[in-house]
Amino acid sequence: MGWRSISIAPRLALWALLGSALVLAISGTILFTHTRDTILAHTHREAGALTRSAASRIEARLDRVMVSTQQLAALIDRPAPETDKILHQALKANHDLSGLAVAFRPEDGQTAHAPFVSRDSEGMLHERDLRDDPTQYWEQNWFLGGLTCRAGCWQRPFFSKSRHRWLINFSVAIVRKGRPVGLVNADVSLDWLQDILGALHKPDGAQAFVMGGNGKYLAHDEHDLTGHAGSPALLKALAARTGTPTLLSTNHAPDLGETSWLYGAPIHGSYWSLGMLIPEQRIYAPLRRLFVIDLSVGLLALLCIAVMLLVVTRRTLAPLGVLTARAEHIARGETEFELPAVRGHDEIGRLTQAFDTMRKELAAHIEQLTEAVRAQQRLSSELEIAQQIQTSLLPSEHYIEAHTSRFELHACLRPARAVGGDLYSYFMLDHRHFCVMVGDVSDKGIPAALFMARTITLAKALAAHTLSPQQILKRLNQELCVGNDSCMFVTLLCGVLDLRNGKLTLASAGHDPIILCGEGGAHLIETETGPAIGLDEDATYPSRTVQLHAGDTLMMYTDGITEANDAQMRMYGIERALKMLDHAPRPEHASEYTRRLLSDLDHFVGHADQADDITILALSWCHTADEQASDMLELDLPSQLEDVFAALERCDQTMTASGIPSSVRADVRLVLEELMVNMVEHGHVAKADGCIRLRLECEEDVHVSLRDDGHPFNPLEAKPPPTTTDGAADPEQVGGFGIHLVRAMASELTYSHDAQGNHLQLRFVNNPRMESES
Repeated sequence: MGWRSISIAPRLALWALLGSALVLAISGTILFTHTRDTILAHTHREAGALTRSAASRIEARLDRVMVSTQQLAALIDRPAPETDKILHQALKANHDLSGLAVAFRPEDGQTAHAPFVSRDSEGMLHERDLRDDPTQYWEQNWFLGGLTCRAGCWQRPFFSKSRHRWLINFSVAIVRKGRPVGLVNADVSLDWLQDILGALHKPDGAQAFVMGGNGKYLAHDEHDLTGHAGSPALLKALAARTGTPTLLSTNHAPDLGETSWLYGAPIHGSYWSLGMLIPEQRIYAPLRRLFVIDLSVGLLALLCIAVMLLVVTRRTLAPLGVLTARAEHIARGETEFELPAVRGHDEIGRLTQAFDTMRKELAAHIEQLTEAVRAQQRLSSELEIAQQIQTSLLPSEHYIEAHTSRFELHACLRPARAVGGDLYSYFMLDHRHFCVMVGDVSDKGIPAALFMARTITLAKALAAHTLSPQQILKRLNQELCVGNDSCMFVTLLCGVLDLRNGKLTLASAGHDPIILCGEGGAHLIETETGPAIGLDEDATYPSRTVQLHAGDTLMMYTDGITEANDAQMRMYGIERALKMLDHAPRPEHASEYTRRLLSDLDHFVGHADQADDITILALSWCHTADEQASDMLELDLPSQLEDVFAALERCDQTMTASGIPSSVRADVRLVLEELMVNMVEHGHVAKADGCIRLRLECEEDVHVSLRDDGHPFNPLEAKPPPTTTDGAADPEQVGGFGIHLVRAMASELTYSHDAQGNHLQLRFVNNPRMESES
């Protein structure tokens, strides 16, 4: 039986039941939420206290190791026969130590006695001289790194093959006359971490672990995970070190198995963190069982009330049955029927007359409205689809640079119609250059939206081949001029941000100047501009570089802001925007700048209609520009072979100081030598004043940037060199097999050519492995 054939009585009972159920649901939800929050808060307090307590116990044991090692470093300042006895006594006094070693730098070609005393699994002490090891300890990373730890430092954990356990070193440099001459190295077994985790009184289903500074588990309730890396979401939550519980879902941390709360506590004196994961389902399990019981009782009571209402309403509303049957025809859109005769002037009689009048008027309007509604629906559907397509072309309105957290970006686009011609976009050009652009197409509605879509698509494709905003605008202009019979154009502001030093290079194609909000308040950054894009195929676009400082925010916008009018046709203007931004307190986030500007604009405009699309993009720089450090080298050298080889020596020194392995250094030097020698011998043959610009950065990997103003040459397109009859490469071909050796040895190689010449970017993967004890 269909819903339309049900009488008023059961429907009234059903609505009463639904209303009561809604009240029960709302009150139950409030009670459930309050109880759940109370249980969760209690769990947070208990788990947080347990985590901090366990972290304190670990800190206490680490402190004993650190103090013992520092005392030994202060006591032993030179090789001595009694050093072995001191190490034995220290190991007997501190059972947290698994081994102690004293090693000195070789002097005058002589290597002093380097005793190493270790404790086996049965508690027996063993001694050996590190000089007898097959490897020279003074060339090992643990020794070289330990010499820099004057106050002591924890080194990377490693698995000892000889002792079959995970160990970690605490090293303290021995300083004599202000110079490190050796070190005291303490080995600590990580087995006691597992014992501490096992002794914790954890809730059911909880798992505790200790995470090392390298992102790998030092101890875990699931022993199989020890030595493995944690998920990125887990490491990010622990790195915050705020002490606030964090909810991790399986979408961000698939290794959890189920959504869990993370409780973390830093272990002071080390880079370790103690964490505990409690599944969210285990916390709320008792509450859910109680809620199901209460809900069942409430539903049974509601059912009883509905039955009583049904009986009462059936007896009360029986006379309306006939009139209801006629009214159902109108509900189905049928107007050709006869209503029952009016027998009185009571409520039912008046209702019958009203139905008859409505039937006649409705028949006249249905036919007119049906066609109008269909046309409106088709138009609305098409505009909605167009808006969805346009929105999908734009990136997210909020962007935080995740790798180094040096800047934040927030954008807002408010079209005057369903679709509009304003645009914004941003994307990474490479690992250290970020491109951002804001534009305004010379029309509104669907034509402007189509031109906007074409502009964004071409801009992203063309930007991949250059780091220069003026080149991006120039190539985009050339592409949009082709086939532009409608003479549409777009004003566009393009900037490229160097993520290392905060330098922003800007180029403008007829767009409004940007606003810089910094320590000195808000002011305009005037930029020499070229013509709008799409009009002159030969147009060029000058650039300007702006140095951003920590706390500076750049505001890019379209003329929908400055040309907005209120009801009296007064224009908002750039002066009002500058005044508002200059007098308002400086916010912490970029989104606050866009919110304030839009709020002030809405207050000014009032109830006046929006006449043009509005776009605002705020970019906040949150980092102080780095000074050139030992892990980065920048050189401008003339195109001469002797300068090339001098530069290679500088590169090798920089990589050595940054701890780059010798195998990687050899690859980098061989590749750079091949490329720069080719630039000198083939790229600058007719240019005596040629210049090569080299930039080398040693981060997680080795990144190299090479620029030269020689003849265009793309090594990615070089074909394999022909060989002579004896199998050797043709010496007359530029690069020979060397170019193909470069492509084989570099992990990544990209090439572009712009007004400044050839630009090569290379990356060499640096993948150090954990060093085990010799």
